[in-house]
Amino acid sequence: MHPTHIPVPNPDYRLEEFSDEVLLYHPADTRTVYLNRAASLVWKLCDGTRTVADITALLRGSYPESVDTIDSDVEWALDQFVENGAMHLKPEAD
Repeated sequence: MHPTHIPVPNPDYRLEEFSDEVLLYHPADTRTVYLNRAASLVWKLCDGTRTVADITALLRGSYPESVDTIDSDVEWALDQFVENGAMHLKPEAD
């Protein structure tokens, strides 16, 4: 995954938050992707304009105590989103 790629959410997926869990839900496919806290933060930052590097930098600034794991957490979450069809990555426009 390249840092300049832009994660673009699939508009058919909805973020659902319950008292103790967060999930992405695709109503037509009845597909559900369960998210941990880190993955839900990454999803919320994916607005179709921010690059992978932008998202990582925002999380590093907000969670300095977790700086050692943020890169791998972001990559893991994005990989899961792409694998499940909830998102695709596009190259940053020149």
